Amino acid sequence: MAMQGFDYAKQNIVKYRKEDAELWDLLTAVPRLNGVWPYICFFLNIILPGTGTMISSCLGYPGAWSKTQLTIGVVQMLTAVYLVGWIFSIYWGWLIL
Repeated sequence: MAMQGFDYAKQNIVKYRKEDAELWDLLTAVPRLNGVWPYICFFLNIILPGTGTMISSCLGYPGAWSKTQLTIGVVQMLTAVYLVGWIFSIYWGWLIL
């Protein structure tokens, strides 16, 4: 019985659903900004966690805001109290650079 479970896990461990890949692409799509804006967003993410991410979500995509990036900025701001959001915000600011 244990061997069947092991074989099942071995066959299915590398498989992933298409929806998971789409979600991962949404979460890792960091907007590319030009000029001085990446540095401003990075600085804001250090001082006020999440604000740089929210600003980059508005500036990074011409014609439309990125609701995913805006949500990430709000989550960073709400969890900054526990230091997790602050660290996540600094990392995200580094990705924006």
